[in-house]
Amino acid sequence: MESSFSTRSQPMSISRLTQQIKGALEEQVPCAWVVGEISNFKRAGSGHWYFSLKDEHCQIRCNMWRNAAGRVGFQPRDGMELLVFGNLNVYAPRGEYSLVVDRMEEVGVGRLKMEFEKLKAKLGAEGLFDPQHKKRLPLLPQKIGLVTSPTGAAVRDILRVLLHRFPGVHVLLYPARVQGKGAEEEIARGIKWLDERESCDVLIIGRGGGSEEDLWCFNEEVVARAIFEAKTPIISAVGHEVDFTISDFTADLRAATPSNGAELVIKSRAEYSQMIGMMRKNMDRSIQRKILQLKNRVGVSESNPIFIRIRSRVNHYQRRLVDLDQTSRRILEKRLQSLELRLLRMREALRPDRLANRAASLQQKLNTASSDLETLLAQHMEGKLQGLATLTGRLEDLSPLKILNRGYATVFNEKQQVVRSPEDVQFGEIIHVRLARGELDARVIEKEEAVQAELF
Repeated sequence: MESSFSTRSQPMSISRLTQQIKGALEEQVPCAWVVGEISNFKRAGSGHWYFSLKDEHCQIRCNMWRNAAGRVGFQPRDGMELLVFGNLNVYAPRGEYSLVVDRMEEVGVGRLKMEFEKLKAKLGAEGLFDPQHKKRLPLLPQKIGLVTSPTGAAVRDILRVLLHRFPGVHVLLYPARVQGKGAEEEIARGIKWLDERESCDVLIIGRGGGSEEDLWCFNEEVVARAIFEAKTPIISAVGHEVDFTISDFTADLRAATPSNGAELVIKSRAEYSQMIGMMRKNMDRSIQRKILQLKNRVGVSESNPIFIRIRSRVNHYQRRLVDLDQTSRRILEKRLQSLELRLLRMREALRPDRLANRAASLQQKLNTASSDLETLLAQHMEGKLQGLATLTGRLEDLSPLKILNRGYATVFNEKQQVVRSPEDVQFGEIIHVRLARGELDARVIEKEEAVQAELF
């Protein structure tokens, strides 16, 4: 039989050549069972599935129509090894061939999945994922390190979010490949370099979404160990929310996306202002609570008749406490107003043309103001406590019950005079004895150097 591809006197058109290839392929390989690892799986809005099957050397594009996909009893994922049945199809307009899948069976977890689980189990057994090793993120980082591709969408998303939330924050980028052979070494090298030399407060490593093969460099052991050994807190922001990598488990915090990583690393100006407001309210409540406690203690002391004679002194110190409280409030209000004014000036100064030179200076001023406020509060509270301690000591020294509590008693004769010697009483006289707790009466039965009495 003469081949349909034999030499002809006239050249054929692309359409005719493609039709002959289509007919030859579909006739020679009408349908077949194919085994391979799935990658780049996508579900279209129409319900059709599009993916690729590959082995160590080749790959083939596949599609599965909605009706056939509805009969599959599991959810295909990248990295799974599948056994599929279908027929070859040539799409003439683009000259591409693909496998139209009619049936699909799960053979087992693919090579990448097995490697992922194996490494995850190994590092988990060594304690690299333990919560006790997780480091806390700084409240307000001054320098943020990035390890990612300088040309990818991830770095643009991170910088956009940081600029919106806190303009002027210092960001240092270590450029590294995030896909392909050798990318894991560059990522690990970037983590070590920023951790050891650049004094970053926190690091973000990651990239945008992609297939499992695209994200695989973040599943390498060298990256996991670099994260674990770093002294700087690290956020792993790899792929999309559904993507999980070994770096996510090892890092101090996982972000669903690179943009989310930027949101987690620093709060917005409004959030920091709200935190300052809450601190101010808590401080006021603490001062009020302490003052109320002191007033209650003084009130209990004043209710005892023994302390009537020194009530004027208590009132004097109480007035001093009120004056100190009002003075401290005025000082605190003035200080807080000053801080708020400085914050407004800082906000005005944080325009794009000034941010680069003023960010570090503004942070230092905020730290100094916070330290001064804490010192003032500590001194104020210490003065109050010292005043209360002095008042309490004076009250105790003036109390006659202090002597009685040590086992002594006060003796009165029938004339209600204090008995200091036997000459102050007569034989048979009834005397009155006041103890620390209670009173009793007795009769004098003998007088020598000491008085003896009979209780009744």
